[in-house]
Amino acid sequence: MSQDCPKPSEDDLFVLPADEDSYYLYAPLRRCVAVVNGAAVAAVERSLRMKPGDLTQAEAAAVRTLEHAGLIGGCPPAPPLFPVQGAFTPHEVTLFPTSRCNLRCRYCYANAGHKSVDMSWPVAQAAIDLVAENAGRLGSPRFGVGFHGGGEPLLVWDLVVRSVEYARAKAEEKGLTAEIYAASNGLLSPEQREYVVRHFSSLNVSIDGPPDLNDHNRPRPNGQGSYAAVSESLKDFDRHGFTYGIRATITAATVGRMVEIVDHLATEFHPIYLHLEPVWQCGRCLMTGETTADQAIFIGNFRLAAEHGRTRGIDVTYSGARLGTLVSKFCAAPGDGFSVLPEGVVTSCFDITETTDPRARIFHFGHYDATLNAFVFDQERVSALRALSVENLSFCRDCFCRWHCAGDCLAKVFERSGSSEHRGSPRCDLNRALTLAELRALVRPQGGTAAMSEAP
Repeated sequence: MSQDCPKPSEDDLFVLPADEDSYYLYAPLRRCVAVVNGAAVAAVERSLRMKPGDLTQAEAAAVRTLEHAGLIGGCPPAPPLFPVQGAFTPHEVTLFPTSRCNLRCRYCYANAGHKSVDMSWPVAQAAIDLVAENAGRLGSPRFGVGFHGGGEPLLVWDLVVRSVEYARAKAEEKGLTAEIYAASNGLLSPEQREYVVRHFSSLNVSIDGPPDLNDHNRPRPNGQGSYAAVSESLKDFDRHGFTYGIRATITAATVGRMVEIVDHLATEFHPIYLHLEPVWQCGRCLMTGETTADQAIFIGNFRLAAEHGRTRGIDVTYSGARLGTLVSKFCAAPGDGFSVLPEGVVTSCFDITETTDPRARIFHFGHYDATLNAFVFDQERVSALRALSVENLSFCRDCFCRWHCAGDCLAKVFERSGSSEHRGSPRCDLNRALTLAELRALVRPQGGTAAMSEAP
């Protein structure tokens, strides 16, 4: 170890239970894990506090073995931190074109459709202009334009098409690439599907599984089901080889069918991933009575579903368990997200769609100014958001998941704390359990020590 290299600290290593008298010694930043006994754990702990000459021969041998494996020793890798200084210069925007929706999903976090507000063209145009200009200024070869929302974003089709065409023209003018993507409920006409295939990079489509389950959870305003129409869209995408993923929301009523959900979706369609997410009890859940599944039951069924997905050759994911990723932010909400609500309000968090939400004072940090035809940002709020990356969260300091879930979804955390202080949430136990399961699955076939490569 060079003199310029700091000595590894206990913060770089985590001791996790494996089997009787065996442990996982895990160094997330080094992408390395080892199965060791209690004596090896004690040797490593002593080596962090003492000089090498003070260790016994057996302890020194154990430490050398782990150093050779890359688990300890040498310069610890730098954590994946984001810059915290400088002006806010986003080169990706997510437009929320409307609050309207053609479904009435029983668990909708935004209670979509309870109001009717559409984005004006000047707002969308100014947002695209900003990210295109920033991409050129930053030297990025691309800028991104996405569509999401507290409603169905593709419902305002004319605005979506106008935005896509404008972004493409802007990219050609500047010698850049415009990446177009969206989240959608999949209720699309043949003409819309054709346009998406030709002009979008990818789509994330929500469908909850077999027809009876999906049609109960995701009905139209008149109560009719949505499965048949969404299925038609997905099969059309498959015929064209279009890239899309599927999001299925899991409730207490459907958690026991997770393997069936994976089997059905993997059989009927060809997504690049299946994202299974436990419902968060908010929004329309408070009116319909849909509830979150018991954590232990979700964990057990998710593990079975993920394993079944592997046998089917498809990646089954949950947002809080991502062993293959090292990040300091769960998402773009801590100071990097540029999402524009239909009214022209800027939010860094997809979940905070209403200015009346108490969390808006944290996540809403700008607005479109019609007199300037430009966006105005509150730099103090941007700075406060940037400070919410995981290295600054004392609650997460001793958690082995901290560089994976990176503090998890801050909107959910702050809803529970009632403030901007991170005190965890019920998802913390879920994240730890499923990340540990991923670690166990990685180590079991390898035996001894396993090294991990970062996910793309």
